[in-house]
Amino acid sequence: MKIKWQGYLGTNHSWAIVAQNISRNLIAAGHEVDLISTNGTQYFPDDLKPFLKDKPEAEYDLQLSYITLKNFVEHLRYGKKNRFGIWNYETTVLPNGFGKGHVYCDRMLPSSEFSKRIFANNGIPESKMTVVPHGIDPSDAAAPPLSLKTKKTVKICANIAQPHIRKNFIGLLRAFGLAFTKKDDVCLVLKIVESVGAQKWEHSFRDIYSQFESEFRDHAEVEIVRGFIPNIYSLYNACDITWTMSFAECFWMPGLEAMACKNIIVSPRYGGQLDFLNDTNSVLIEGKEEMAPPRMQYWTQSPYAKIFRADVDDAVDKIRHAVTNVVELKSQFNAINSQIIPQYTWNAVVDKILALAI
Repeated sequence: MKIKWQGYLGTNHSWAIVAQNISRNLIAAGHEVDLISTNGTQYFPDDLKPFLKDKPEAEYDLQLSYITLKNFVEHLRYGKKNRFGIWNYETTVLPNGFGKGHVYCDRMLPSSEFSKRIFANNGIPESKMTVVPHGIDPSDAAAPPLSLKTKKTVKICANIAQPHIRKNFIGLLRAFGLAFTKKDDVCLVLKIVESVGAQKWEHSFRDIYSQFESEFRDHAEVEIVRGFIPNIYSLYNACDITWTMSFAECFWMPGLEAMACKNIIVSPRYGGQLDFLNDTNSVLIEGKEEMAPPRMQYWTQSPYAKIFRADVDDAVDKIRHAVTNVVELKSQFNAINSQIIPQYTWNAVVDKILALAI
């Protein structure tokens, strides 16, 4: 088939990572693929550069785009069939006017049952949607561990990346400060982009981290990892546990990637990650739904949108449990996760997409 992917393909953006990996596997399957990047080519992989095009051709057999619903009309207009739009939205009320964008695709591919429910509750027909998850490349999971400065025995990865308010790294730092002190043989490995809070939905990392250090003067070791990591799996392979306190995730790729690297996963009991996380293969934090603060919501704000606040006290108990029992939990969880991972390879993702084409 002649296939086009138009959308984010450059920078270290999660949408671009999905686009690159699906496209790579479509090419490997023998399809003719054109790649049209709408956000430049910084960090664009060399093996895909021959497939970059300046502009689309007139018509394709299959079109794919990971982009906001309102942009489907532009990104999926080069053909009359197999127009597949990928998008997810974390808080429960879509931005004003976005929902109607579904008419410009033949099928929507939310990445989790959680995301599909949000779309359905906002008026998008369930019959038009098929859940197609994100994936991993097992060969990437064999990456050598990233070299870290810490000498602590147990390392907890928190891959925050962009410091969006939604990711609740304030809650994560607070739970870490309450859970451990300098006497503990543990280090929080914090991967983050040090934004100054330029977007309304972002915190200033420096301000938040300064507040954390002021409140928890005896906190356990924290190693901050900055900059681009060519193979993100090397970060997880340097750690034992991957932890999030996020208010809402429609898939949470770091959780799946870290699972492939045999990390213990600690996560709120909420969101798209529950498609692949449960009580038998991870440590889940209790909490409750509440209204989403306006600044946390992207584009427009609704007083009815909800998120999930992980309970800090329960998070303290759960992260201590994971650290104390790291060897036993790794063995227990990895036996189960080794059966789950094959369902989430990029090859499996591409098979799901191609099965929908007519």
